[in-house]
Amino acid sequence: MKLKSILLTIFLSLFLLSFFSIAKADDHLHTVSGSVTGCSSKHAVHVLVYEESGFKGMNHSQESIYNPEKGSDCNISFSMQVPSGPYALASFEDKNGNGELDFFFFIPKEPAGFYQFSGMGAPKFDKMKVDVNSDIDNIEIVLP
Repeated sequence: MKLKSILLTIFLSLFLLSFFSIAKADDHLHTVSGSVTGCSSKHAVHVLVYEESGFKGMNHSQESIYNPEKGSDCNISFSMQVPSGPYALASFEDKNGNGELDFFFFIPKEPAGFYQFSGMGAPKFDKMKVDVNSDIDNIEIVLP
């Protein structure tokens, strides 16, 4: 009876140890980097990361703001850290400086673009998502 108790304790300890090792591996952050082009170099450029749960409401999970060098061609290099998972990436030029992408009847009033989306209509998360499970360094977002 005592041997069974000891074996059960060892088994549960090994199980819990392996569970926490797996959970810790999922917390690894990956670098997602690339460039934003097509901006005017006169205003701040925001790069946004969306998770699927916040995408419809345009609630980004991460944001980085870059100030391009005035008077040059606008080519912003960005780099962000995200855990493994699917994400949509977007960017906009904040022409009025209010820190938000402004809309007029669901149409952006400021230059805005998504990674892997061009054209008319509302962007769909499943068509634009990028599955991040390692570092990615070739993201290109073009603002109109």
